[in-house]
Amino acid sequence: MDNKSYNKFTLSKVRELFLKDDIISIGDDFILARQTNNVDLGLLKFPSRIEGYVAAYCRRGHLKCIINLNEYEIHDGMLAINTPNNIIQLETVDPNKEIVELTILAVSPQYMNKLSSDLDKIFVDAINMLKSPIMEMAPEEVELSMQYFKLIDNVINTDSEYRDDSISYLLTSIFYLIGGMLMKRLHAVEENDERPTSTRQKRMFEMFIELVEKHHSKERSMGFYADKLCISSKYLSQIIKNVSGFSAPDIINKYVILEAQHLLRHTDMSVKEIADQLNFPNQSFFYKYFKSHTGCTPNSYRQQ
Repeated sequence: MDNKSYNKFTLSKVRELFLKDDIISIGDDFILARQTNNVDLGLLKFPSRIEGYVAAYCRRGHLKCIINLNEYEIHDGMLAINTPNNIIQLETVDPNKEIVELTILAVSPQYMNKLSSDLDKIFVDAINMLKSPIMEMAPEEVELSMQYFKLIDNVINTDSEYRDDSISYLLTSIFYLIGGMLMKRLHAVEENDERPTSTRQKRMFEMFIELVEKHHSKERSMGFYADKLCISSKYLSQIIKNVSGFSAPDIINKYVILEAQHLLRHTDMSVKEIADQLNFPNQSFFYKYFKSHTGCTPNSYRQQ
């Protein structure tokens, strides 16, 4: 493995390694699968990235997953959504103890962009604001989604001249449907949220997250992000707290720790090289920073 690379799974690799049951697909751009845990999920037991948009509905059973350092319990009736920037980790499921049945819809970023330029923003904005990529679906939402899946299945098996176009429009529709479910829950949260937020503050929060995703490996100071947004550090702190309930440094640190864990687990870089890549002044400072946020040293984390 190149010592600067991450452990990333393309949709092609996801299909090859993890999906063995009832699968329909269009090349490596679109996959619809009904899956049980009869394959080894061991490759996902460490933090990893899946390069695609994935909606996984749990039909039966339960499993634990960690998405961007937050732990979630997924059980029957719940939908989990992955976007390409997420770092995810699954607790290995023992099929001898419990059966887990999933319906999985996966689309590559390139195909998603062809469907609609708005879809990525809908998912990222809603998930950031909800602070959770997991939601429990109502029975009518499940029924409607399954009707879509059945229709897509039927269309894929036809020899219509416009088959691919038909599937594209169906996929656009179902992703807007899921986006609508997310936004519905977001509006419900906003109605019950006593924090005073405005549309401008929410947009500032979104811009802050975009900047952190891009620059966290080099910049950790509030001043840097405040300057980029042309506001004071104090005002930026107030906005982030109002919108998300978290402090801005907490969010920045979360991204840095995720990056550090990824590099420790999935590259051959030395701790010093990782400290340099993440722009720490020296290895000792990185050790203290990592231990204060995780409770263990970089070396002990790597050996786990």
